[in-house]
Amino acid sequence: MKSTILILATAGLLAACSSTAPDSSPAATGSGELSAWAGQVCQDTAALRTSITDIAGAVTSGGADLQTRLAQQFVHIQESAQALLATVAAVPAEAGDSPDALAIKQSSTELNSSVAELGSSVAALQDASGIGLASALIGVGSAAGAAGQAAVDAVADINTAVRNRGAAIGAAFADSPACADLTAEQSQ
Repeated sequence: MKSTILILATAGLLAACSSTAPDSSPAATGSGELSAWAGQVCQDTAALRTSITDIAGAVTSGGADLQTRLAQQFVHIQESAQALLATVAAVPAEAGDSPDALAIKQSSTELNSSVAELGSSVAALQDASGIGLASALIGVGSAAGAAGQAAVDAVADINTAVRNRGAAIGAAFADSPACADLTAEQSQ
């Protein structure tokens, strides 16, 4: 069961969010500040997604030091989540309350909640043994799957912004090389 959850979570991270045609509205242009912000959002999202994928892989690999490795990996996830939240919170004024900016803020908040739940699962794993260890591993796998889906949802919101080139925020995401890499990975 845990393998199925983790495989589905990993597959979701790697294959969800197919790209569709951009909005046919005339392309807006984002400021340098907005473009830099969009690029950092994409970099932070990609780093967090990678960390979540790594913890899912660690659960399936097992080993005697699994609990320690998962705890160490979670530190990376937590750092990545905090970086993403700080970046999203610093949205430039010109993007402010646009629907795309609000969606990205909401998905990053939901992603942070999923990461917190994953942290609780990893913490519970540290004290587990015997049959409790198996149950705790399933909990970590399930929480990793939920965090993975939240990461996919965040990338989907970025993809939506990219397709909305008629808005300054959409243009900023569409013009960022870091976002192009992130959205291209999702469309493969």
